[in-house]
Amino acid sequence: MRWPISDNLRQLLRVRDFVLLWSGSTVSLFGDGIYFVTIAWEVYRISNAPTALGVVSAAFALPQVLFLVVGGVVSDRLDRRLVMLLGNVVSGLMISGLGLLVLLNQIRLWEIIVLVAIYGVSQAFFLPASRAIVPSLIEPELMPQAMALEQFVQPLMGSLLGPAVGGLLIAAGGTGLAFLGDAGTFLVAAAALAAMSPAHATPAGEAARDTSGRFTMLREAREALKFVRGLPWIWAGLAAAGIANIALTGPLTVLIPYLIKYRLHSGPETLGLFGAAGGLAAILGAVYISRMGVPRRDVDWIFVSWAIGTAALVPMGLAGSAWELLPLAFVTLGGISLGNVIWFSKMGVEVPGHILGRVASLDMMVSFSLTPVSNALTGPLAGVIGARHVLVVAGALGALVPILLLLMVPGLAGKHHLGPEVTG
Repeated sequence: MRWPISDNLRQLLRVRDFVLLWSGSTVSLFGDGIYFVTIAWEVYRISNAPTALGVVSAAFALPQVLFLVVGGVVSDRLDRRLVMLLGNVVSGLMISGLGLLVLLNQIRLWEIIVLVAIYGVSQAFFLPASRAIVPSLIEPELMPQAMALEQFVQPLMGSLLGPAVGGLLIAAGGTGLAFLGDAGTFLVAAAALAAMSPAHATPAGEAARDTSGRFTMLREAREALKFVRGLPWIWAGLAAAGIANIALTGPLTVLIPYLIKYRLHSGPETLGLFGAAGGLAAILGAVYISRMGVPRRDVDWIFVSWAIGTAALVPMGLAGSAWELLPLAFVTLGGISLGNVIWFSKMGVEVPGHILGRVASLDMMVSFSLTPVSNALTGPLAGVIGARHVLVVAGALGALVPILLLLMVPGLAGKHHLGPEVTG
């Protein structure tokens, strides 16, 4: 017996522009996995304090928060394909700069912060456009499969193969070589975008047709905010995702590398395997959605998946060996990714195309808004109460909030919002 969803998947892979977009994203995500390991190892080579990596992580995240709304408005007004292409080029140049400075033995912490900050700005324009362009390329009933494919390659490349190869590159040739390898993936992704047809890349609808000259950044941002306020599953989901990201980002980015290297006395290969274990779980979740479709109680699945993923930080803080972290990474990234597949599918179907870039930017901004604070404070907080205690507290609080929102927001729990035509 063949699942009907398989036919949708085959239909999706016949869409040329989507395949180009997906292929370029796959290569770029592989580079992101290399970056995750490389930036942590280089910063800890310069400084063995978790605070240093927290500052670098904040330097990447803060410009994203500041420019995401601008990036969302731009992605709803201009050719989204071109916005993404330019974003990839700038990102590639910044990562190339890191690699060259390392190879020349001229790298300093402030230079890393500057280059990473510009990298963050480029991503603030790239990310809303990348989220908004997909529904313009495919039919609505193919959105769950498109999001499942995205979430399949994201852990496969970004958390499994990329980090593993990144660790091997560092061991073989140093962080300079690894940074240059990451930079090359951005150029490949830009080439794939250049090969796409521009026909569907320019936003359609009311916003795109407005030629009256009354465009203001604030007015268009308010339009998106008004839309979000009218859908409880979106604004409650934004609140849950924001808390989960606060609890997860700093501890995972800053403390897990520190714990592996200085407390559990392991090497970059273990850090790569940590990402790989979580990536495997995320892949299995994406395969499930691609085969079975979005579950009928979709909102319940989103909030509970996020809560379970965050709760796994608690036993991470209690782990006595590096190998104990691997199954917990499986739970963390698997739960977060499963919730994300369903969340992005709903957004692609239920948010009108002409406003999707702005709504996506609000999604990212709210989710990421306190992430720089999380990154910056995680190190000092760990210095006061200990890295392990930070992991335990963050996991407990980050899991509690999504469950409370699910239970307390009227009419949210147990509801099925997507129509049966997109559930598989």
